[in-house]
Amino acid sequence: MNILDYVMANPNIARQYGIEPMDTEGRRRRSRRFDQTVNPMTFRDLGLLGLSMTPVVGDVMAAKEAYDELSKANPNYLAGGLLAGAALAGAVPLVGDVAAQPLRAAGRKVAQRLNQRGPMPTTYSNPILARKPKPPTKEELDPLGYQKTKMRDYLSNTVVKTKDLKEKAPKIPRTWEEMEGKVVLPFYGDRTSGGLLVQGVDDIKFKKPVKTEAGTDFMRMKANQDQRAIWASDSGIIKRLADEADKARKNFSGKDVYAMTGSMAPNANDFATFTGEIFAEMVDPSKITKKAKKAFDKEMKFNDPTFVGLDSPKLREWVKNASPEKRKTFIRLADSNPMQAAGMPSPAQARYAATDIIQRDLKSGMFGLGVSKIDEVSPILRKDPVGNNPAIMHPHSTYNTQLTGDYFGSLPPVPQGLIFRDLYDPMANKLTKAGKPFTEAHKTYSMTRQLPAQEIRPEVLEGILDYLAKKDR
Repeated sequence: MNILDYVMANPNIARQYGIEPMDTEGRRRRSRRFDQTVNPMTFRDLGLLGLSMTPVVGDVMAAKEAYDELSKANPNYLAGGLLAGAALAGAVPLVGDVAAQPLRAAGRKVAQRLNQRGPMPTTYSNPILARKPKPPTKEELDPLGYQKTKMRDYLSNTVVKTKDLKEKAPKIPRTWEEMEGKVVLPFYGDRTSGGLLVQGVDDIKFKKPVKTEAGTDFMRMKANQDQRAIWASDSGIIKRLADEADKARKNFSGKDVYAMTGSMAPNANDFATFTGEIFAEMVDPSKITKKAKKAFDKEMKFNDPTFVGLDSPKLREWVKNASPEKRKTFIRLADSNPMQAAGMPSPAQARYAATDIIQRDLKSGMFGLGVSKIDEVSPILRKDPVGNNPAIMHPHSTYNTQLTGDYFGSLPPVPQGLIFRDLYDPMANKLTKAGKPFTEAHKTYSMTRQLPAQEIRPEVLEGILDYLAKKDR
C-alpha cells in the first residue's frame, strides 16, 4: 500500500487538516459516518500536508526536494505533492520507508517528464500506479489531421528551420465592426506561408532551401505591392471568382465586394509546388528499404512514366515541373502504414513546414485572416496576357492567373457558418439522401459549389461578436 492509498482508505487523517481526499478521477470520497462539506484535497494540499508533518517524522531529503519544487515561481504541484508524500510516509503506521521509496521515484519521474517537449501522456496523471505508459493515440499526435496515418511523434515537436525574406507588406489588423454593411465572397485557400526560405525539418538540412509563396498572405506579397494582385489560382477559377464578384455587385446595388479567405484542410497544401519540394528534400533514400523504394517507384511510374525515382538526384526537379495532381500523388502515396514503416518521410511534417505559423493550429473553415476589395475593371492578370493587358510580374509557381484588388486587412478568424448565414442557416435542417443531417463537410461542399456572396448585416455581425466574446473568456 502506498501513501495515497493509505490516506484514501483512512480519510479522517486528511480531514483533521480540513481537506477531503479525492480519488484519481477527481471523485470525492464519502464516509458513511461523515457527510459534511469539506474542501477537496489536491496534490498541492497533499504536498503542504506532508511538509507540515515532516519536522516531526523526518525524511529530510524528500522534504527538501518537495520544498524546492513547491517554492518555485511556477511549481509543479503533482511532483511536489508526491515528494512531500514521501516525507509524510514515515509518519503513517505500517507504511514507512516502503511507501516513501516509490513516492520519491514517482515524484522525480513526473518532474523529469514535465521538462520534456510534447503533451504529457495521461498515464502520468497517476504515476504512483507504476503502469506502463500507454502510447499516444493518432489524435493526440496529430490533432488536426495533417496525416492520414499515425505519426511517429507529436506533430507539435516538429522543428522547422526558416529564414524570413522580409517580402510581405505589414499586416493590417481589422475589427469585425469595420465589416458591417460590406459584401464578402468566400475564397478558400491553402494555409501555406509566404516569403520564407524553409531550410530544414528536424535534423534534415535541405541541400537547397525551399521558398514559400503563400496562400492567404499572397495579398501581402510583392505581387500585390507591384501589381495589386490579391489571389493566384488556375485561370478557370480566377475567372469564376471575378464573375461571382460582378454578380454580387449587381445583387447588392453596386456595393464593393470583398474577398475573404478561409482555411482548407492541411493536405490542401499538397497542391502547392513548394510543399512537394519540401517533401522531396526530406526524402533520404538511405533510410528507406529497397523493397519500399521499388514499390513506390513502380506505383509512381504507373501514374507518371516520367517519374525519376526516389534514388534520383533530380527528384526535386521532377516535383517542381510536375502537375499539381502528380505532386499530390507523390506526397499522398507516402501516407500509408507500409511506407511510413519503411522509412518514408512524414507527409504531415512536410505540410506543417509549408504552413503559415499563424495557421498551423487553425481548424478548417475558419474565415477572416485575409480580406481584400476585388477590382471592378480588368481584375485578371495572366501569365500569357491577352491583347494589351499586362503580364504577371511575380508569377506563383503553382498557378498561372491572378486576381487584382486592394488589400484591406486581417480579422480574427471565425467559423464560416457565422458569416455566410444566407446559405448556412437553411442547411441546418437539410438531410442527405440517406436521411441523415448535413455534416460540416456537406455544408462546405455546398459553399464551394455556390460561392455565396454575403452582406455583413447587423444580425450577422452580432453572432460573430458573440462568438469572439465567448472564445476570449
